[in-house]
Amino acid sequence: MLQKSYLIILLFVFVSFKGNALQADTVALTIKQADSIFLHQNLQLLAGLYEINARDAYVIQAKAYPNPVFTATLNAIDPQNDKIFHIGPTGQKEFEIEQLLILGGKRKSGIAIARQQQEIAKAELADVLRNLKLQLHASLYLLNKHRIILSSYDNQLAVLEVLIHSYQEQADKGNLPIKDVIRLKSVHLRIANNRMQVIADYLGEVKRIQTLLQITSIPIPVIEDQTFRVFEEIPVFDSLLDSAMTNRPDYKMANLQQDVAAKYLRLQKQLAIPDMVLYSGYDQQGGAFRNQIQVGVAIPLPLWNRNKGNIRAAQFEQLKSELIVDEKQHAVHAEVLHAWAEMRGAIREYTKASGMYSRDFSDVFNGVNENFRRRNISILEFVDFFEAYNESLADFQRIRTQLALSAEQVNHVTASSIY
Repeated sequence: MLQKSYLIILLFVFVSFKGNALQADTVALTIKQADSIFLHQNLQLLAGLYEINARDAYVIQAKAYPNPVFTATLNAIDPQNDKIFHIGPTGQKEFEIEQLLILGGKRKSGIAIARQQQEIAKAELADVLRNLKLQLHASLYLLNKHRIILSSYDNQLAVLEVLIHSYQEQADKGNLPIKDVIRLKSVHLRIANNRMQVIADYLGEVKRIQTLLQITSIPIPVIEDQTFRVFEEIPVFDSLLDSAMTNRPDYKMANLQQDVAAKYLRLQKQLAIPDMVLYSGYDQQGGAFRNQIQVGVAIPLPLWNRNKGNIRAAQFEQLKSELIVDEKQHAVHAEVLHAWAEMRGAIREYTKASGMYSRDFSDVFNGVNENFRRRNISILEFVDFFEAYNESLADFQRIRTQLALSAEQVNHVTASSIY
């Protein structure tokens, strides 16, 4: 079934770029539209919401107080009076009710830990959202690049097919050397091979977007040229670092885990304080007096077990959590610095490339084709131009896409909408 679906997509890619309209199986998506579908349909996010609901239930459970225990003891055999279940006015029965009193603040600490775990679940979901959104946006920009390059390849192949047909006719008549036809065909094969490689990358991004959005249609990214102009400036490093330290959910998780470790250590120390059991009972005839009612208290004596092992383990866990926070802080700083430096480089490269690459390239491409038809330029010049044109087109799309990906990386490492 999976192989069949893959073949259908492959067929679509081959046919759609030849001009056939298969729009019924496609969906045009802007970045915002893709985000909206993603938030409502991504299964990982839905699973994360269920996890938060589960942590809510744990908080409710932590607030619950232990239930009282009721005990009833009834006479089964009375050998003195030769009776069974002698529990009437002259028989014997005993009732007792117990209630555990949790001392030392253990219940309060348990509730605090449950609430912290709830906050950790929310931070985990936010981190999943942050990482998946980066994948989604990157795939949309890469898919847009592949579509532009494929469209250009299709135009070039169409031009070459006309030229090859014309040159083949002239070569068959002896008016042109067959080597010129072979050169044109070799260029055609090279472009077709490059096109196949781009198609493979295209299909990979289509699959990734479909998985993230839980859709079956072929996504068509709608990304305007002015979108890339927004990426031409970058805030200062310190402001990006402040945003990251404030908004990064993974850094928040590390701090929450440190708080949990501190609360867990306090709980272990509190567990060394014994809890108390209060009880009250009624004994019909078995006590010192008839119809006796008594009250009592029970409390363990902390002689042999003072929870020292668990307290010591919790102390080490707290020390470990402090190191994890320090490590995460350094990691965030390094990631922001790397993304900031990469963005600066991408802006410089894009500024240079956008000044060199313009719509004049397409005009020159059309002009070279026309001059070649009129035999104003040689086939060697024509082939050299074709190869140079393809390289410049691919390079410019790579530079432009890298600028967008660098901007998305800045958003990712700061967990903010910088762009």
